[in-house]
Amino acid sequence: MKLQSGQVAVVTGAANGIGRALSEALHARGIRVVLADIDGEALAQAAAEIGPETVAVPTDVSDPAQVQRLADATLEHFGRVDLIFNNAGLSAGGPIWLVEPGDWRRIWSVNVEGVVNGMRTFVPLLIAAGRGHVVNTASLAGITTGMFNGPYAASKHAVVALTEVLRGELALLAPEIGATVVCPGPVDTQMMRAVTDGIGALLGDGDGDALPPQPAEGWFAALSPGQWQRLAPTLAPIIHLAAEMMPAARAAEIILAAVESDRLYVTTHPHWTPQVTDRVTRMVADLDAST
Repeated sequence: MKLQSGQVAVVTGAANGIGRALSEALHARGIRVVLADIDGEALAQAAAEIGPETVAVPTDVSDPAQVQRLADATLEHFGRVDLIFNNAGLSAGGPIWLVEPGDWRRIWSVNVEGVVNGMRTFVPLLIAAGRGHVVNTASLAGITTGMFNGPYAASKHAVVALTEVLRGELALLAPEIGATVVCPGPVDTQMMRAVTDGIGALLGDGDGDALPPQPAEGWFAALSPGQWQRLAPTLAPIIHLAAEMMPAARAAEIILAAVESDRLYVTTHPHWTPQVTDRVTRMVADLDAST
């Protein structure tokens, strides 16, 4: 889809991170932007700083009624919608069996149901207009697997699958509408900084060989001393993700280029894709070995 001045984009999770960077990049292209986020104060500040032809609509994407209100506000202000960026997301960590049920529900309601609500609400508007593009934010965690982020990884795998299905359905029923799933690597956002800074504070300034003290709170505290001894050495590489962090503004440009190229998949860190190859190769080998 060619991005042009005068189009209207809706971006969820727009108060900071990739969502805000997308809003800024779209606005710089002359596209009018409706920013949505559950943090109303930060959202209003972002809209004011980005400039005119922006509208801030506080929205909890897990609530279908609020997403419908977002669509209504978009049409009321601008009379059209061309792009929907289902970008809002949350994370939670820990071994799968230690993640609280409320955290599972919270992550799923935003990361998956929020995307579903966005598609159910906005795709019919795009189809009626005969134009548009849907962009769903997943993660490299949605096409690979890693430890201690089960709720996040599961939700992002779901977003990838949902977008693949949507793309096929649109190709058959509304070929003028495109769909892209974003699978970012480490991008400099509040969520990513919370992870790297948190692990950095946990490990401290040790010499790298000494075992850091086991935390007395959080899911780390639920581990046995032996489990902590096995886990702690694996945490150090997480700190080094800070060196790989891409500015959110650069990530936004990569995403918009994929929209214009009508690509289904896009990542900010293509040099990590061998992990995807390794996963698929093992999957195919095990399936072929099934009897």
